[in-house]
Formats: sequence, structure tokens, C-alpha cells
Amino acid sequence: MPDDLMSTEETNVLIVGAGPVGLALSIDLSWRGVPHTLIDQMPRAARAEHPRMDQVGIRSMEYLRRWGVVEDIETAGFPRSLRRDIVFATGLLGLELEREPVECDARRPAPSFSPQKHELCPQNFFDPVLQRIAARSASANIQYETRLIGFENGPDAVIATVENLATGQQRSLVARYLAGCDGANSSIARGLGIGSSTPVTLARSTNIFIESQSLVDRLGDRRAYRYILVGAEGVWASMINMDGRNIWRLQVLGDLERPDWDQHTARSVIARALGADVPYTLLAIVPWVRREYVVDRFCAGRCFLAGDAAHQLSPTGGYGMNTGIAEAVDLSWKLAADIDGWAGPGLLASYDDERRPIAHRNVQRATLNFRRMRDAPGDEDLLAQSADGEAARRRVGQAIRAAMAEEWDSMGIHLGYTYARSPIVCAEDDVPIESSPAQYVQTATPGARAPHVWLEPGRSTLDLFGRGFTLLCFDPNVDSRPLQEAAAARNVPLNQVTISDPNAAETYGRALVLVRPDGHVAWRDNSVPSDPLGVIDRVRGARVTKTARLSSSPVNPTGVR
Repeated sequence: MPDDLMSTEETNVLIVGAGPVGLALSIDLSWRGVPHTLIDQMPRAARAEHPRMDQVGIRSMEYLRRWGVVEDIETAGFPRSLRRDIVFATGLLGLELEREPVECDARRPAPSFSPQKHELCPQNFFDPVLQRIAARSASANIQYETRLIGFENGPDAVIATVENLATGQQRSLVARYLAGCDGANSSIARGLGIGSSTPVTLARSTNIFIESQSLVDRLGDRRAYRYILVGAEGVWASMINMDGRNIWRLQVLGDLERPDWDQHTARSVIARALGADVPYTLLAIVPWVRREYVVDRFCAGRCFLAGDAAHQLSPTGGYGMNTGIAEAVDLSWKLAADIDGWAGPGLLASYDDERRPIAHRNVQRATLNFRRMRDAPGDEDLLAQSADGEAARRRVGQAIRAAMAEEWDSMGIHLGYTYARSPIVCAEDDVPIESSPAQYVQTATPGARAPHVWLEPGRSTLDLFGRGFTLLCFDPNVDSRPLQEAAAARNVPLNQVTISDPNAAETYGRALVLVRPDGHVAWRDNSVPSDPLGVIDRVRGARVTKTARLSSSPVNPTGVR
């Protein structure tokens, strides 16, 4: 179709990619009342095929709580009565080396520092929930089977050409901003000329999906959710009960060689993983590359990258999707602020300042988890039915369980990250900004996630945050009006909440605490600042200490205009 006959649409934000991260960005923008368009070249139902992720992290669950959809996750279809035990074994029906007991989601309480907890909701359940939530908002225009052909990253707008794959019709979409949530090998990252200067290939792994009710029946009361499979060479694979019923995913760790899979090879590997002759149906063989990869920039001009488009990491730890959802929330409130007219010129640029260091940390930690698992020793006597075999299994099981312990206990990764170095945070002096990846201790230091405290049954401090800035006042004698007046002068939405709870006051540590829309602390003190306008300008990105304005350049990933 000639350019002059091509239909044109306009939108605030064009999101490309309707995986969990793109859907999370859509949901959060809708929650903020920002009209936008979401496109994905795959059919809606295909998004949940061959699921990769299985755990929704605690911070992601806190955002789902904000959106009012926790119950949707809990009732998505995964049986919450299934124990989450982790078993280290030679095969699912083979010899058990060690077992990490983990209570089922229905009975496992939330930790003291959050109103939520990790939830098992594999992608075959999770994606359909997010699809339903995103689709029910009038602010979201969601178009499946729609492909991005090309785009121009102009100074005032992004002009995208998209194609309806069912009809072949092309049209132009003019967006104020473009969000690339289009996964690994992102066409948007490629079109922007953004890559990684330090990519690492860790292994060429393979997911094999099978269906077997007989396996469930044979396991009986010994059934667990996750199995770490160990041989003489050490850990070689893992296997999880993907739907909590009879669908299983075997993940072969692999090495740097490209695997050559056929039915015979796959079935021999499955037989080793099962450890006994069990009837099953082979559903799919999906090779993939395990990478350590973070792009050098998260934004260029009016375009932004999130999720696998911005970073790829080993799934050891379950950080990937959850890192991407946190990026979606960080980007969403900043896009909304700019569209609503109160953002400073440095606010959107701070997305890269804040999220890229977190991506590096999480990617490196996932790699460490993978290498700890791969480096854990095996033993030639592992299968021996003898005293030497029993000793070997005990020794190897304990070593691997210890090596992988921090992979299962990583609250610091999920909740302990901080934006203390961000140009839009009023950081405090001499405050350590690194946290333990495994352990998490609540703090209200600027940049950190604002702490959870129960104010009354069912009502957390976290429930106060999100729509705009929230000013928490723990001392009624402190006059906060100068800050409120400064926010009003800049049209920054700010809601003050007075809290008399002494536990909350002690946890937050200051009389006044300013919390951002994403739930991170922006500023705190025991009195109003001498320059309240300066504080407000800092946290909205109008007073920054580095070059803040975004550059722009025309790009086109496929050469099609």
C-alpha cells in the first residue's frame, strides 16, 4: 500500500510484545489511566505454549496486589495444595539424595516484611491471567497477530509501521513513546543499534515437555514440584511439574555445543530423567541458548527496552520475568508523569540510571547460581547399591543442596535492590547501597523499597502507594505544608497520609517520608526541607546532576518505511 494511502492511528505509548513484561506495562499504564496500544505478532493463545517461567516473585506479587488481582493468580489453575519440595535425585523414580521441604502455597505464610509471598503460577497459567486483566481495560488497545515492520524514532513522536498478519494490511501508528518488550533478539533493540558489549553464552540448553499421568501415580506421596537430576558428572538437568498435574518440563542444562535432537535422543534422555520405565507422551522439544546479556542502554530517544529485550539471564533463581515486571512499573509511572505534564526532562532518562544496574546485578547472580549448580560434584558410585553408594549419595546430595541454597532463598534480589544512586533520589550520606542477595532487611533509606507494615488487618503501608507521590507523616507536630505547596506548584500529584502506628514510625525512621509512585522512597527527614521546591524538582526529574535529556535518531529495524 502506498504511504499516502496507509491509514494512520495515534497512541500515547506503543508497546511491542505481549509477554508478561509487555502485559504488565499495559496493566500498569491502564491502572494510571494512560491510553495505549499493545501489539504482538503471535496469536493470543500461542503466548502460553512451551512455558518457561514458573514462579511469580514476591515483588511482582506486590504489584499484582496493587492492581487488585492477587486472587486471579491464586485461582489461575495451578493447584496451591501441591507441596513445593525440591528433590535432588538420580531420577524422579530413581534414588533420592536430598530433599528440601517447602510447604504448599496455600499453607505457606507471607514473610514478616511483605503482605505477599512468592507464588507458583507457571507461564501457561500466568500469561492468560495477565491477558484477561489487560484486555478488560478501556485504556488498552490490544492487537494480536500484528507485526512491527519498522519505526522512526523522531524528536516529537515515534512513527511505526505495523502489519495485520491475518489480512496483510499495513498501517501507520504515531506514538509519543515506544516500549520494546519483544524479547530476546528484539527488533526494536536491533533497530536502535543497541546491543551488549559483554555478551556471554553459558550453555545451549533444551526444554523437553512430556505428559504422563502414570508418572504422577507412580510418585504418589513422594511427589515434589522440582527435581534436580544428578549423575556421575554432577547436575545435568532439572524437571518440574509444570501444571501441578501431569505436564512435566525436563530442562537439560547442556554445554556450549549445539545439540542435535531427534526422537530417539530425546527419549533416551527422558528415560534417564524418569529413572524407570513409565508411559508418557512427548509434547515438544525446545532448544534455547542460556545467556548472560545486558544491553548497553535501556533507552534511546523516545524508545525504551524492558524484559528480555534489555537483558537475558539464566533462569536459575527465577529472576528474569520478575526483573522485567519491575522495569515495567518503573517505566510506567515515568511515562504517565510525562504524558500528564509534570515530569522534568530527566525523569524518563532515569529509567536507564535505575534499572540497568539492577539488571546487571540480577544477571550476574543468575549466572553464579548456574555455575554453582554445574560445578557441584558428582560421583562414580552414585548409582551403586552398596555402602559406598549410600555414602556417595549422601555426600553429593548435601554438597549440591548447600551449593544451591541461595538460589531458593534470594529475597535480597527480589526486594533489596535500591535506587540510591539515581539522579531523582535524594540520597542520604554514608548509607550502604549494596544488600545481600539472599537476605532482606527492610529499610526506608531513600532509593529502597518502602517497607511493609500492617496498619490494620488486611491493610499494608504498601497499599498506600502508587497513584502519585505519597508523603507519610509520622509526627503530627511537623508542618508539611511547604512540601505539599511545592508539589502543587509543579502539578505533581501528592497525597499525605498521617500514620500514628509506632511500629511503622520506627521502621520508616523519620518524621516525613516521601514515597514515589513505584513504592520506592524518594526523600525523608525529620523536618521539611529548606528548599521544598528543590526536593520536588529533584524527584520529578527537573533537577539532575547529569545530562538528562534523551537523544533521538531515526531508525528502522527492517528497512521498511
